[in-house]
Amino acid sequence: MNRNEFENALMSTIVEYISDQIVLKYMDACRQAAVLFSGAFIGYADAVESLKELKKEGWKLTVVLSRAASEVLTEERIKNDIEPESIYVEGAPINGRQIVDDNQFVVIPELTVNTVAKVANCISDNLLTNMIFRAMATGKPVIAAIDGCCPDNEVRAKMGFKVTEAYKAKMRSNLEDVQSYGIHLTTAANLSRKVNKVYRAGFDFPAPDSDSKSASAKSEQAAKTSCGCRTSGTDASVKLDKKVIGRVDIAKNARYQTIIVRRDALVTGLANDEASNRGIAIVRE
Repeated sequence: MNRNEFENALMSTIVEYISDQIVLKYMDACRQAAVLFSGAFIGYADAVESLKELKKEGWKLTVVLSRAASEVLTEERIKNDIEPESIYVEGAPINGRQIVDDNQFVVIPELTVNTVAKVANCISDNLLTNMIFRAMATGKPVIAAIDGCCPDNEVRAKMGFKVTEAYKAKMRSNLEDVQSYGIHLTTAANLSRKVNKVYRAGFDFPAPDSDSKSASAKSEQAAKTSCGCRTSGTDASVKLDKKVIGRVDIAKNARYQTIIVRRDALVTGLANDEASNRGIAIVRE
């Protein structure tokens, strides 16, 4: 690498570092979620652990309790278990619309049979359903744990859940409907991972045209999780013929398991961190 190439590489690295710092600060500011408790108790312990994990990662949580949730779980218990930034209980003066607008995500740790049925049928007649519809209308991601409303939940079966198969089929249909509306479904134990996955997806950069054409030629591999969500498959490897590899380059090629770079390429620290976080191997020729 001659002097001119070195100076260009150095300048590219400096520009990328400054850009990445701005992006990282913006990403941190987006770790804000309105957490809606609707009253289900199944999965509560797992949901609490997931929410605690989000708190450790820097998420700011604003909790809203429905009337049913405030009776089953109590405001004091939620405060002790989760330590949210703030907590509101249905019945007191609450501007649910403003809470949704002030946060970047809506998280429902324990979706109830009643709430999912209302959302599936476009019924918005209480605080929580109004907030859910506000999030959907404004494009805010909604992530919900289905432990409390899934007819096939093992805990529910052990509690003596003996409705007919037709009723169970309707419950499954409601879940399929809300998922088709764009609501991300998961389990309480997987809630923090799902929230972070949706969060990170919002900052992925589109692949270059050449890569997009190549990707479209390949069949999409997907697997269904227990909650019915689909996870896209990944391609094996891609080669980047660049002298400087930055974080943006890793994000653009996040679907690959391995990124091959030139022997003399300069890989920035942020690029290495991005690859490590995504489980991507960077290999030199």
